[in-house]
Formats: sequence, structure tokens, C-alpha cells
Amino acid sequence: MSTAQLTSPDTASGPAKEPAPARRSRLHGLAWLAWRQNRLAVWTVGGAMLLVAAVQLFLHFKIQREISLYHGECRDGGGWGVPACDHFITDVNDAVNWTADWMHRPFFLLPAVVGMFLGAPLLAQEYERGTVRMIRAQSVSPARWLTARLAAPAALVILAIGLFAALNTWLALDMNRLDFGRNDLFPGFTYATIGLAPLAWSLFALAVGVAVGQLVRRTVVSMLVTGVLVLGAELLVRSLRVYFVPVSEATGNLGGQISHWRGVPGQIPYGAWLVDHGPVLANGTRATEADCYHLGDACDKATQAWATYHPNSHFIPMQLVEGGLLLALSAALVFLVYRRVTRSAV
Repeated sequence: MSTAQLTSPDTASGPAKEPAPARRSRLHGLAWLAWRQNRLAVWTVGGAMLLVAAVQLFLHFKIQREISLYHGECRDGGGWGVPACDHFITDVNDAVNWTADWMHRPFFLLPAVVGMFLGAPLLAQEYERGTVRMIRAQSVSPARWLTARLAAPAALVILAIGLFAALNTWLALDMNRLDFGRNDLFPGFTYATIGLAPLAWSLFALAVGVAVGQLVRRTVVSMLVTGVLVLGAELLVRSLRVYFVPVSEATGNLGGQISHWRGVPGQIPYGAWLVDHGPVLANGTRATEADCYHLGDACDKATQAWATYHPNSHFIPMQLVEGGLLLALSAALVFLVYRRVTRSAV
């Protein structure tokens, strides 16, 4: 076999060409490492949130159609008898149920998912695999490494959950433009998925997961512990939320109507969170609904009723208090993690 047969046409005709320079990434050092370690989470969470945003936009345009129909023909035009308005109530109820079933109830668990799958493995995997020892041997300080490790998931949570919360709040405002079928702001599934709450809870869950992972140093155990802690915190805060803002009070005359004291007719704004209520007895005592099980006729003969409630105007102050508390706890947990990582030997 001749030499020419073993030689490629390029080398036979002249000197070998230099290979094209490798494409250099714009990310270097810790930024490149953070992207490599979090790219699966970025694509997964980003893709899921884009899909959710598409559903939210679909619901927005569906609700806008019902609002235009209601104000244009069914109410202001006095056309409740026209075919377009025949199924209006059913369509509105379908939109409300769709929003509750797809945008509120499932996403009540969103912070726990963030804490379990983004926060808990973040440092637990590093300790479990022993890569922390390798990091210690590098020229990068533990504080810089931890900052780069936390920055990517924190930015992902802020962008993705922030978009979800903004669009969900937009949907809640759409609901409130209807004169009926209005979406109350305070029920647990709604409150937890609009406004500042989803973002504050998700950042808190991320911090809890990182702290638990640094303490436990086992990935699966850290994920389970984080889920339990976040869900427990949500249930605890849900029971304490009523005290974040002072309640409003209302009293009203019943006009002699027996057992009509529930809700104080005409005194409580539509959509308000009714905290407690009951009749005002003949001697001026305020009884609760539970008291009336053994008071009997004394409640039925009441001529006045009382109630405590949170109107919709309390929604933003309540979320600010709750969000501030959660962000303060998150900062404290992150500070604890920094102290332990920078001061521990491993």
C-alpha cells in the first residue's frame, strides 16, 4: 500500500491546517460553575413557569371576555334575555373554578417544593459527595464559593416565582372587576398564591432547605426534613395571620329577625374575611356562635349582632407584615449558614 493511500487529501496537498479555536464561554470561574450546577434547575423551573404563565394568560383573556360581555350587554345593555348572556353565569363560574383548581390549590405547595428540590440538595450534595474538601483546597474563599452557589437558585426563584405571583395577582384583580362571583383575597389557597406571599415563602423555603442541608448533610433526609418544616411553618403562620393587622368591628340591629345575627347584615364589606361573630344578648354580653350551642333561646331572642373581620384593605398590610417576617427569618438562616461554612473545618 502506497503512502499516498494513507494520507488524507488535505495533508497530501500541503501542510496541515490549524484546528479552529475552541469556542470560549462567556462565563468563567465561579459563574461558570454556578451555571453548570444549576442549569438543569433553570431549564426545568423556567420551562414549567412559562407553561404556567401561558395558562394564566389564557385565563386572563377568558375573564376579560366575560367582563366585556357583562358590562357591554348583560348588565349595562339590559340584555339578559339575549343568547350571548344565557350561559354567562356558568361561564363565569367555570373561569373562577379553573383559576382556583389550576392556579391556587396546587401552588399552595410551591414553597415546600422549592425548599425540597432547590434548597435542600444545594449543600447537602456537596457534603455527601465530599466535594466541599476539594473546594477548600482551591484559592477561592468559602464565602465567595457559597455566594456563587446561592446566587443562581435565589435569582431563579425571584424571577420565576415573581412572574407567577404577578400574573396570579393580575388574575385576582380581573375577578374583582366582576360585580359577582368575586374572588375573595383571604382564603388560604388564594392568599398564599397572590401578592408578596409566594415570593416571600419561596425564598424562606429556599433558606430553610440550605440551612437543613448544611446541618444534616444527607440529601434525601434534608429534603424530607425541609418539606416538613416548611409545611409546618405555613400552617403555623396561617393560624397567626389573623393577628398581623388589628381586626375591624361591626354591630348591627337585627330588626327582630330570629337567628339572623350571623354576619351582621349590611355591615360587613363584600369579600371580607369574617373572623368571629355572634349575637349581642339582652344584658349586653357578646356571645360567639359556639356559645349559642348551650345558650339556646338567649341567642334566638337577640336583637343585635356583632362581628370582627378583615376587609380587603387589610390585604396589603397583612402581606407586608408576613413578607417582612419571612424575609427576616430567611436572612437569619443564610447568615447562620455563612458562619458555619466559613468557620467549620470541612
